[in-house]
Amino acid sequence: MLRVLLSVFGLTVLFSVSVFAQADNGASESKPQMYVDFYKLPPGQQDEWLALYKKYHYPIMRYQLEHGQMVSETIYTRSVHELSPSWDIAIVLVLPPAGQRKKPELTRAQMIRKLFPDIDDYVKGEQRRWALTLAQWAEIWTELDIERNPSLYYPSPE
Repeated sequence: MLRVLLSVFGLTVLFSVSVFAQADNGASESKPQMYVDFYKLPPGQQDEWLALYKKYHYPIMRYQLEHGQMVSETIYTRSVHELSPSWDIAIVLVLPPAGQRKKPELTRAQMIRKLFPDIDDYVKGEQRRWALTLAQWAEIWTELDIERNPSLYYPSPE
């Protein structure tokens, strides 16, 4: 379910970037995965975006955390101003290894309707949050165990 969510957010970016990326050799299949979403926002409107995120998207993340689809979610901003890459908010999601993730008890649509009975308010809030998003891209990071398998090419020795 979380993969579908993240795919919606960064599908175009993931496909365009992944064409040139190193293929996963399976060495990290038993490791947690980190999804990192980056958001570029209009100057001076970061607080509005965060308020919308907290009201309309954060409850979805909390639900997934409480139901075992995620290990953690941490929201970051930069401590200094950098020119490139330009982002204002980074959200790091840590997921259990693929084989250890609990199956969601609700579909995404069911979860949204459960968390937000006023669906029109939810839709307006999410539309506004995305209207404020100038750019969004995602990365998926997997941990390498350099002691057991110091290679990006050889599959896991397990």
